[in-house]
Amino acid sequence: MDPVDPGRFAGDGAAINQAAAVGFERGASDYEQARPSYPAEAVDLVVEVLGLTPGRRVLDLAAGTGKFTRLLVPSGADLVAVEPVAAMRDELVAQVAGVTAIDGRAEAIPLDGGAVDAVVAAQAFHWFDADRALAEVHRVLRPDGRLALVWNVRNERVDWVHQFGAILVAAAGQKPYEDGTDWPAVVAAAGGFGPLQQQRFGYDQPIDAELLVQRAASTSFVSALPDDRREACLEAVRQLTRTHPDLAGHDRFVFPYFTDVFWCDRA
Repeated sequence: MDPVDPGRFAGDGAAINQAAAVGFERGASDYEQARPSYPAEAVDLVVEVLGLTPGRRVLDLAAGTGKFTRLLVPSGADLVAVEPVAAMRDELVAQVAGVTAIDGRAEAIPLDGGAVDAVVAAQAFHWFDADRALAEVHRVLRPDGRLALVWNVRNERVDWVHQFGAILVAAAGQKPYEDGTDWPAVVAAAGGFGPLQQQRFGYDQPIDAELLVQRAASTSFVSALPDDRREACLEAVRQLTRTHPDLAGHDRFVFPYFTDVFWCDRA
């Protein structure tokens, strides 16, 4: 596969992270098939705190394949998705009918000022230049607008999940982003928004061994590896499913996550 030029994602500033540009372009199909959805309670909370009803317009920022976008459709709100990776955008259009999908980045949102009532970023904000992205979110939000940030976080208190994560990081050498960011502090430091509130939910994704391998392949920094290193990583995940006592011999099992929802008002 030809390498993806991350420079083509550059707008008025730096390109998106190379691991994201290359990995998500290459792994979009794996992402759509293997990544978890989100618990209904978390979606209901986002709909409630953002006030999503018919007549309201919401931006799903870095929408990926539309994993979260499609869950907002029943709210009746007018949805617009912004996503910089063409392969992810193509999956979104195929999976979520009737949603406008636009090429663009969080740091240079291709919408007019005051264009939307709400912004949501699901499984994405850790990739952004936070200060620039928050300034852009502030610009496109109407004065009474709200922002929500959502993440599915692997529950690495479970031993096999911890080992799974360690395999991925070992294959890549390191993660291209930091874990454990204090998001309320980041938003507070940027200014322009009220205090960031938070709620956490538990979520179990039904999965099997091959889907777990696809889950590994969907990880941007794994997908972006040279073919030999990528395949070695995926084989290590297969070996985990064959040998770990919680997985070996099980046709199906659950992948445990926490789903974190953060939200705040535009000040």
